[in-house]
Amino acid sequence: MNYPVWELAMGSGMLIAVVSVLHVFVSHFAVGGGLWLVVTEIKARRSGDTKLRQFVKDHSRFFMLLTLVFGAISGVGIWATIGLISPHGTSALIHAYLWGWAIEWVFFFVEIGAAMVYYYGWDRLDDRTHETVGWIYFIAAYMSLVVINGIITFMLTPGGWLENQDFWTGFFNPTYWPSLAIRTFAGLAIAGLMTLFFATRLPQDTFRRRLQRWNGGWAVVALIGVAASALWYGRSVGVWEQNEALSGAITVLPTVAALFKGGLIVLTILAVLVWLWPALTRRAPAVLLLVLALGTMGAGEWMREAGRKPYTIHGYLYSTGMLVEQEEWFADNGMAAGTRWLSPAGATDEVRRGRDLYVAWCQPCHTQGGYNGLQPYLAHWNRETVASLVPRLASMRALMPPWHGNAAENDALVTYLMTLKPEATAVWGTDGYGPAQAFAISCGLCHTPDGFRELTSSFAGMDPAEIDEFLDEAGDLVDEMPGYFGPPEQRALLVEYLAGLGASAEGSGS
Repeated sequence: MNYPVWELAMGSGMLIAVVSVLHVFVSHFAVGGGLWLVVTEIKARRSGDTKLRQFVKDHSRFFMLLTLVFGAISGVGIWATIGLISPHGTSALIHAYLWGWAIEWVFFFVEIGAAMVYYYGWDRLDDRTHETVGWIYFIAAYMSLVVINGIITFMLTPGGWLENQDFWTGFFNPTYWPSLAIRTFAGLAIAGLMTLFFATRLPQDTFRRRLQRWNGGWAVVALIGVAASALWYGRSVGVWEQNEALSGAITVLPTVAALFKGGLIVLTILAVLVWLWPALTRRAPAVLLLVLALGTMGAGEWMREAGRKPYTIHGYLYSTGMLVEQEEWFADNGMAAGTRWLSPAGATDEVRRGRDLYVAWCQPCHTQGGYNGLQPYLAHWNRETVASLVPRLASMRALMPPWHGNAAENDALVTYLMTLKPEATAVWGTDGYGPAQAFAISCGLCHTPDGFRELTSSFAGMDPAEIDEFLDEAGDLVDEMPGYFGPPEQRALLVEYLAGLGASAEGSGS
């Protein structure tokens, strides 16, 4: 721990993602699995199926240990990580939804008690009372989801809360209901897939096939519900169309979206196969289904989180901890004036001052050489390039929060960033360092060839000489565009790439 900030080589965002996705997966199982237990117990009692009842009893022990022990530990882990990594965001969520969190914790305590009574009451309670305890557990678990869903969706689509800051306005925000539907069906699907895995320890007989068919059918219906709810979510208030991150500014997101859709399709097909031919299910395929479900959920959570960029709470709080309403103050006073933990004002070491600014305003999202690392870019940039980019950070395609540094702060940050520049190993014109790479580290910071802020049409009809001349004037065209200061070898490759874009535009008639 590097008080008062936490410096992680892997990146704070990556740590939160790992802890959160694992917790979310298990917590959804806690909801869907709770319903599976009580419904399947009722099914066993009504049909007089003692084998099924024994399986539910055995499964409830696994369920209790996984959801209560791992679920509780990972839940605390989320609070610990977000509190250290994003104290401003954590504080904002607590202040806006203190009673929401308190109510959720009450429901969780009820879950804990009901789950333990449910497991230890199998041979101590009569059937009706035992089933009632199961229903109490499920209702408490589901109400936890109801509460948490309102807070999670609020962060992406706060809606009218930005104007009135009313608890219920932010809670029942534009994506609340479709998100609740997705998470409800996701919990049910995970319950079916988890019991498929748990059943693989049984002997291959008629009971196991019957059980696998029940679980497979459960998963099929739930996965279809996830797909339908995802379509509803995608269309709610134009989230996808109006959000720059999701509409192409972050180019990896279309791939992530494809992984989510593909994972959902494959999971549904495999669940149908299990339902039709339960004898096919072995331990390895069952594990593969769970891993695929975890990856699919992770892709969905990734899209939701990326959709908030550059905010922690959309339209209210930036990921750096700056409130939107504070922008004017920072523009007037500079970034250092509103930064805690800076070196003493009298410190003369510019690198030290630059590092303080980097830790406060860059490190919340970036690492030096890991996830979202800066060194892969710095390796190809000179000081002039970095100095031209720093004042224009908010205009970049990756949707960075605003930067209102004054001239001295800009110089200090640039000086520190140049100390991170790794020794150059690129040989322009060789494999891996061709025209596309030249575009990616220069124009690709703000543009895409044919998608977000496309450039193809802009260079239609321009020959290489005109493009070369354009690069000299790029920094003077609009305030948001930095100048170009790349070395001659890189410049020649960039001109080649842009000329190719122009030629493709002419060839397509655009």
